[in-house]
Amino acid sequence: MHAMSRFSWLFAPGAEQLSFAIRCCVSVALSLYLAFWLQLDNAYWVFINVAILIQPLPGFLVVRGFARLLGTFVAGIMGIVLIALFAQSYTLFSVGLIAWVGAMVFCASLFRNNMSYGFVLAGYVTAIIGVRAMTDPTAVFSISVARTAETALAAVVAAFVSVLLAPSTTAKKYFQARIKAFKAIGAQIMRLDRDPDVRHADAGKADVPHSDLQDLVETTLELEKTRQYARFDEPGFAEYDRLARRLDYELLALVSAMASLQVYLSKFAHQVDRAPLRELDHAAKLLSDDPNNTAIIKRAFSQAYSRILAMARDGSPEAQKRSLVDWVIISRAMDMANRMRAAVIKHGNLIAERGSGRHGVSSSNEFRTPIELRESIRTTVRAAVAMSMGAAIWSTHAEPALAGMMVLLSVLTTLFALGDDPVGGARGFGIAGLCAGVAAFFVNFVFLPHATSFAMLMLVLLPVVFVAGLAMITPAYALIGRVGLVVFALLVHPGNSTRQSFVAFAETLMGAELAVILALVAFTLVLPTSPRRLLRERLAGIFGELSKGFTGAREHFETRVYDRLLRLPVAADKGETHVSARQAAFSAVNMGLEARSLRILASRASFSASINEAVRQELQALEALFEHGLPEIEQVLDRQVRANRLALNMLEEGKTFNRRQQRRLGIRAAVAAELVAAALADYALARENSDAGRIELGEPNRVS
Repeated sequence: MHAMSRFSWLFAPGAEQLSFAIRCCVSVALSLYLAFWLQLDNAYWVFINVAILIQPLPGFLVVRGFARLLGTFVAGIMGIVLIALFAQSYTLFSVGLIAWVGAMVFCASLFRNNMSYGFVLAGYVTAIIGVRAMTDPTAVFSISVARTAETALAAVVAAFVSVLLAPSTTAKKYFQARIKAFKAIGAQIMRLDRDPDVRHADAGKADVPHSDLQDLVETTLELEKTRQYARFDEPGFAEYDRLARRLDYELLALVSAMASLQVYLSKFAHQVDRAPLRELDHAAKLLSDDPNNTAIIKRAFSQAYSRILAMARDGSPEAQKRSLVDWVIISRAMDMANRMRAAVIKHGNLIAERGSGRHGVSSSNEFRTPIELRESIRTTVRAAVAMSMGAAIWSTHAEPALAGMMVLLSVLTTLFALGDDPVGGARGFGIAGLCAGVAAFFVNFVFLPHATSFAMLMLVLLPVVFVAGLAMITPAYALIGRVGLVVFALLVHPGNSTRQSFVAFAETLMGAELAVILALVAFTLVLPTSPRRLLRERLAGIFGELSKGFTGAREHFETRVYDRLLRLPVAADKGETHVSARQAAFSAVNMGLEARSLRILASRASFSASINEAVRQELQALEALFEHGLPEIEQVLDRQVRANRLALNMLEEGKTFNRRQQRRLGIRAAVAAELVAAALADYALARENSDAGRIELGEPNRVS
């Protein structure tokens, strides 16, 4: 039974898996047919390009195809330059190639997604062109043109087939992700007035503090990963792309508000009055059941806001005795009702596709993603060492298999060196290569000799393509499926009139596995880094964001720190989460967000000079606290006491303001200060748990 469930992707695939596998087959068949018809020099490179390019989301494929075409064009120019300069010496050419590939790895590590992919392509395609041209330098221009033509053909065919057979898939995925996020937010709001133990039992992860919040963050950030590509397979989406982006950030703000409140309330259990939060339950239930019923949901949140506002304005003697904790609950409940109402209105506009046109395309770019210079330098050095080992063998032994080794080594060092687990990536490449080798052997020497027509060729190739497509859309086998299809195309080598000989087949396979071995050696021995060390560095990056101050766009800060937060589990023990470490990071994120709110609200509330000076000093102290990495627990607790004292002083002064708006701003500022104190306490507790469990988060006051 277990084995059947493990291979359900192969024996009982779903509609989405079947659709993608069919698109893979059609793209390969059409691109090969056109390559044969155009009589391209190496038709199998079109096959390889399709295998690398094809993506489940057509919009993402369109953007990636453009990045690949641009990267290939740059690689073609660089290949010509290197051959022109160093064709007379394998050694000098190798030095130039290593320097170029290393530079592209460094640039690729600074970005994400398609900009990173463009640099990766510019690196390893240069190796493909240059290594082949070294045997005949006069052919370098024709090789560059052929590579560009093959890439363009593969990109156009794959994009055309995907958009034609799966129109608007990316936009539909974005809509589904948005519905999922709204439902999750509604369910999370209803958890706020429950006992913390009950909440964790509902989440199914009782041993993970705030696990439901962490899952909600991932669900919300999935929106932006899909939205940016939706307009490429549904052009009409571009008209309301900016509104969709604003909605995504609105949901992030809501998640931040709920996160800080839930962490705060978990310390009090049922000792505080949660009546304001219960006013949100009806609207949250409607949202969780059917987020598309926007008119009713908007009305429900408006009514909840009015009821909570009436509580806030209650002038009875009992209301005058409210504690700071009571004001935290009232203020945050009103804030969530107001933000939720605004988000539902935007969601309704997007569903109706009215009132949202002509907003233009969002200007977000990948220069805004967090940059880890230390990781980039380490990655570049390891890639350069791996390439150098291969070049030392290739430049001294004129064997055809070694040329293929250099090409695959450049692919390994540019693609897998950028991941958190390059050793695992290289190992997966080796396993996929062996699987592809077995399949290619039977295809090459048993079936292809009998394939006397294009139809027979497709009958032989497409079953393998179909299985690889099913694997590619299954997360557990995605790497093996993609790499296996690429290596299969390389080993089968379908051409206009040629067949792969057994000797050439064996040399290519051995060269591929030798490349894997060299990459594994370099990734394992050169500047080795453990998951825990990488975890410490990523944590220091989060705290570095806090130490840069609390100015600038809030959405920019939120996306950067949440991006860093979501990368932590990947870095920790090959996918296993250091619970306390992630909890510490999560509390630090909440701390930064509430500190930014404190700065803005305090400046608008017109506090006395002494309070304003105390706020300024508190924010400066917070920046200094995390400036050099992970602070001492005693320092954190000291700041927590001071922040709590500041919050009480602000509340006392805020309650004396005469104007209602000013009084409200003053109380909200006090609430923000109190939530900063709560986040500091939560961070200190996480650090204590880490020390008790011997989970090393890092040396105090050092980024290491």
